Amino acid sequence: MLKTIFIRKLLSNTKKNKKKLKFFADSAIFLIIVALISSGISIYFEDKLSKYKNELTKLELEEFTVQEWLTDAPSRNLNFKIGKFNYDLIEDNENFTMGKTRYYFYLLSWYPPTINYAIEDIKIINNQYLNTKYELDVIIDTNKKVLDFIYEVQEKLPEKHDEFTEREEIDLRETIFKTISFEKIRDHLNESEYSTLQINLFFQEYNNIIDKNKEDLRKLIVDTTKNSTNAIWYAFIFQLVIFSIVQIFELKELS
Repeated sequence: MLKTIFIRKLLSNTKKNKKKLKFFADSAIFLIIVALISSGISIYFEDKLSKYKNELTKLELEEFTVQEWLTDAPSRNLNFKIGKFNYDLIEDNENFTMGKTRYYFYLLSWYPPTINYAIEDIKIINNQYLNTKYELDVIIDTNKKVLDFIYEVQEKLPEKHDEFTEREEIDLRETIFKTISFEKIRDHLNESEYSTLQINLFFQEYNNIIDKNKEDLRKLIVDTTKNSTNAIWYAFIFQLVIFSIVQIFELKELS
């Protein structure tokens, strides 16, 4: 009789120990699952955040280029206007020997390189809407014609040579420039000035687009960070509820 009671008690204790062991095992599994799910959620949202941050960095780098052109393009036109103004002031000075055609040609020669650099940056941006709106193809074609004209004039100019004194070289250049149409130079200057204005307007509008995109990305980064935290909490609570329900049934069975 005592042996039977002892065996029954031993079996009962063994069952209780198994239940306790199972409870601790379930708890460990629960914690591992929570950790894995949390890690998976974190990796998913970190990947999204990384993409958003990379896009934001790219926009900020583009903004450096845009800001540079928002300064350089108006500066080029301003230098042209200052150059014309300065010539008007000194044109009648007897000590100033540079003719108007040669002076304006040198003002014109500064435009094409500036416009070409801007065209390269605009092509990198590759915004088809702005390219069409500000007639990028026309700017490229116009600038090419201006460059061709400049090269054509430069081929007529004498190269520096020891047999010419500086005065003789200047006089020779002035003689050559008298054969070149001032009206043509003036027209090319007006075209280049207009192209530079269009370039400035292009970068102004693109700067607004960058600002809007940066604002949207910052909002996405904030929202994604909040969603990541919420998703981890929701997953934890869901797992905890499931675990609690299972344990309730286990405890009832144990009782």
